[in-house]
Formats: sequence, C-alpha cells, structure tokens
Amino acid sequence: MNSMSKDGKAKFLVYTIEECPVDGQKTKRAFMVGDYVTKEGGKCSKCGNPTKITLIYAEPPPKS
Repeated sequence: MNSMSKDGKAKFLVYTIEECPVDGQKTKRAFMVGDYVTKEGGKCSKCGNPTKITLIYAEPPPKS
C-alpha cells in the first residue's frame, strides 16, 4: 500500500481525542469534519456526561 497521495505528499490519519470533564476518561476516534478543540463531543462511556474535544492530531499511516 502506498501512503503517498497523487501530488507526492504523505497521507496522515487524523484523530480526535474526547475527554470527560467529570472522570477524565479519554476516547480516541477518527476526526470528523467540523471537529474543533473545546467542542462538545459524545457521551462518556463511564458516567454518561457530555465530553469535550481536547486534542486533534495526525499520525503517519502504519508501515506494512
């Protein structure tokens, strides 16, 4: 698998980290258009409170 796009630039995988302000649980998920830091995310899987997006970052694709 080639990790380069047609213009020769590397493709990165972008992730969003959601954190629960109550119990501190962090969840990593794929980035979705419209995500931004401080945006309200989903519900915490532990306590059910709303989460906040605390981090958006990119990783290089895994080497195969």
